[in-house]
Amino acid sequence: MTTTSWKQFTPFFFYTTAAVCAGIAATLSETRSAGRILLLFLAGVLSWCFIEYGLHRFIFHYEARSEPVRRILYGVHQVHHDHPQAMDDLFASLRFSVPIAATYYLILWALLGSWQATAYVFIGLVAGYFTYEWVHYQAHHGRPRSRLLRYLRRYHLLHHHRTPDLRFGVTTPFVDYLFGTFRPVRERAAD
Repeated sequence: MTTTSWKQFTPFFFYTTAAVCAGIAATLSETRSAGRILLLFLAGVLSWCFIEYGLHRFIFHYEARSEPVRRILYGVHQVHHDHPQAMDDLFASLRFSVPIAATYYLILWALLGSWQATAYVFIGLVAGYFTYEWVHYQAHHGRPRSRLLRYLRRYHLLHHHRTPDLRFGVTTPFVDYLFGTFRPVRERAAD
């Protein structure tokens, strides 16, 4: 069993700093109602759910033909399926996550036409990402007390141990439901 090093938390510190700085800069440079900021924030959280699902289903579980791509995917995610209790990669590495986050930010900025609005959505995305990391940690290492967290833990562990081609949502099964990869937790025969 490995011990968790502070280096593993670098993404947490990096994205917290980026989100706080973006939020302060956006707040100081324009006036926007609290209701609009909340809506932008919630749009970011919702967008995280779709990004989480898309990455997990279409990238992390991609059946690559080339050996170099297989090795990359193994290091990014498949190693987690082989060793789900390992704590070596508590957060996604900055090398992997920064290009995705930067692309998201730039595309969103182009769509919204406002870096300030984009900053609030990005803060929601970061909150969604941190929620994902926390729920994922709880699924593998915690003892969830709430009914919701116990459900999400069971849902995720069924993905690991019975249905790796289903149940891609970790934070929420909602997107699985939308795309037909949802299976109820109590359904045993179809697992």
